[in-house]
Amino acid sequence: MNRLFPTDLPERQWLSFNAHGFAEKACGVTYRDRSSPAVCGVPLGGVDTGCLDLETSGLWGYSSIFNSLVPRLGPVNIPVLGLAVDGQTWVLTTGRTKSLEADSSATDREEPVYGRLDLPDEMLVRDIHYWGHYPVSDLEFELDGPVGVGLRAWSPFLPGHLEDSLTPGIVLEVHLRNPTADRHACTLAISFPGPTEDELGGGAIFRDPVDGTVTGVRTGTTDASYVLGVVAEHEARIGGALNADGEFWSQIDRSLPEPGGEDREVGTSLAIDRELEPDNITVLRFVITWHSPFWRGGGHPGATDSKRFEHMYATRWVSAEQVAQQLAREHEPLLQRVLAWQQVIYTDESMPIWLRQSLVNNLHLITEDGLWAARDETELPWARAEDGLFGMNESPRACPQIECSPCSWYGSIPLVYFFPQLARSTLRGYVAYQDDEGCPTWIFGGVTMDTGPCEMTSPSRGYQVAQNPANYTDMVGRYWKRTSDDSFLEEIFPSVKRALVFTMNMNRGPDGVISFPDRRVSVPNEAFSAAPKWETEAFEWCEWHGMAAHLGGLRLAQLRIVEEMADAVGDHVFADQCRQWFAAGSKSMEERLWTGRYYLNFWDPEQGKKMDAIFAYQLDGQWMTDFHGLSPAFREDRIGTVLETVKESSGRHSPYGAVNFCQPDGSPMPPDQVFIHNRQVATDFFTPEAMMLGMTFLYRGDREFGLSLIERTLEAVELKQKRTWDQPNIINGMTGGMRFGHDYYQNLMLWSVPAAVVGQDLSGPCRSGGLVDRVIRAAAAG
Repeated sequence: MNRLFPTDLPERQWLSFNAHGFAEKACGVTYRDRSSPAVCGVPLGGVDTGCLDLETSGLWGYSSIFNSLVPRLGPVNIPVLGLAVDGQTWVLTTGRTKSLEADSSATDREEPVYGRLDLPDEMLVRDIHYWGHYPVSDLEFELDGPVGVGLRAWSPFLPGHLEDSLTPGIVLEVHLRNPTADRHACTLAISFPGPTEDELGGGAIFRDPVDGTVTGVRTGTTDASYVLGVVAEHEARIGGALNADGEFWSQIDRSLPEPGGEDREVGTSLAIDRELEPDNITVLRFVITWHSPFWRGGGHPGATDSKRFEHMYATRWVSAEQVAQQLAREHEPLLQRVLAWQQVIYTDESMPIWLRQSLVNNLHLITEDGLWAARDETELPWARAEDGLFGMNESPRACPQIECSPCSWYGSIPLVYFFPQLARSTLRGYVAYQDDEGCPTWIFGGVTMDTGPCEMTSPSRGYQVAQNPANYTDMVGRYWKRTSDDSFLEEIFPSVKRALVFTMNMNRGPDGVISFPDRRVSVPNEAFSAAPKWETEAFEWCEWHGMAAHLGGLRLAQLRIVEEMADAVGDHVFADQCRQWFAAGSKSMEERLWTGRYYLNFWDPEQGKKMDAIFAYQLDGQWMTDFHGLSPAFREDRIGTVLETVKESSGRHSPYGAVNFCQPDGSPMPPDQVFIHNRQVATDFFTPEAMMLGMTFLYRGDREFGLSLIERTLEAVELKQKRTWDQPNIINGMTGGMRFGHDYYQNLMLWSVPAAVVGQDLSGPCRSGGLVDRVIRAAAAG
């Protein structure tokens, strides 16, 4: 009876289907919690708001909405909804909780945050069908009763519309279906635990009624507060949180617990009693909104000895009640706008179904990892009021640090496409943090340099210095190409120029353009045991010496990009210098590293060190120039030869992607290698690197293999691993399993693929009628 999406679809397959609210077919993957639960559910939230996961089990998962960022709060493991019909009660969950041990950042917590779930089997639902399409979670519940239940939970995330996306709230739309000829007495209850004692801080607790378009409660402290309310004119019973207590849930049609049962406990429940008419659908809507304006560089509210930063969203919203009333007034057009931008992607037949659905969900990483600090006279006096400082956290649960340069090189493109104001803020941060030698910063702050995991004002050049300038230059070029903002280019070009001069000064030898530094330039951190003791780049587990094809290609692409910028700002002398440097570097690359089928991984004649291996990702610099619409970084007649060699070696040895290294004859590389310091490196691959390699094949005309490579990578993440909303950055090329990482924003690289699919440079989708242009217009108009 008018379900949100079909529940008879094969699970864990990319499919198109009709769905509620969509005029045309949508695309997606459906999960069933009993047989194929996703590792994490959709994170509900917007830009800079934090997020709250809604699991395939019907429970709340991880939460960062009250600034428990590292470690994230949770898994919360408590139900969202309960339903009583004619005296029988169900809690709308399968009861499957997530173990704390599943999260490396939570292993120090012995007990669940809100108690262990205590629900008898007869109160559980048989199963839950789950379709996530960020920022929306659709759940259909199977229960033995006369009433059907569906839940659509969503947050305002609207590409191209930053102000609307800065909304810290969730709307929960519950569809109660009575397909029978009888009237049924029904109680629908919702429970929300609220902030923990640490998140509340030391302020006084308030608990105030909310009336108007929303009926409910606003409670918490000035540090962390929220509203739980029901939309429209419904009489709601209000009580304390039901949390994990089966006895409380069993009584929802009769009573709710008193609020504040324990010291500083601020959880809330609401119950609505209704008569369900025969052969009818009743829709009830709740809102959860929050206001928690400050986070700590130490990553969690208890880190009071670390710096404090104000969320930019808190400069727009003064309270959770203001957000709640706005969401209640505007929920219908806001949801229409969300579904409209998704519909644009779902119906773009230039792309396969798997890519369309993955592009929609991929954007959740902006919510999970993004932080936007408002300008502050003490901590950020140099920032502009309209900019603040936006940064992405590399991986809050695996390697928490802000703006790790190669991660942003991989993942900045959807920010550039949809929120250029955020990209501009970040780039101005890179300018502010560029050091006296011209080296761009590696991080704004984080664990690898022994500063706070959410720190924004502790920049360091880090230990991948050789690659920093190329990353930074590429990101500047993307912003300029996308926006055509020549005034910004004039503002930032001196910084780009200094970064290139620093690049050239790292090694002044005859092959220096494509070589690693001939002196120590990195900043090792002895406290971080994983930091290499040699000069390195983003592939940090490998030794690199002398001339190297991968780094050399990035440098040659950097020169192409800076040359174009220099001509655009009228610095033709420096543009000519770029051409001379490029010619010298290209000569070294083609004469010193070319083997006839591929480029040597590295060669240092002075030290007598050479790694003769097929590195699958040696042409990353070529992808850079293709993506920017520039002349090739490598010799044109050799690009196709390299790709064919990679296809027949690294691409053949993995059913999921392309393994990093092969022997010169194309055979698998044995595990013990003198220049590789992690036994898995040769047979693993980085998720965004496989995407980049696939795009290089696309740009060179091999559409079949290029798309297949990207598809197989996403198959490993989304179908095999079930990590659509828990993105890993390293995959085992042999098994397709996760090797490392959670929530890696590197994987936003996927948004570079649409341009490559149709043979455009990065600006193509932004032109009138392009995918990005159509998504932004749909998100405006609904």
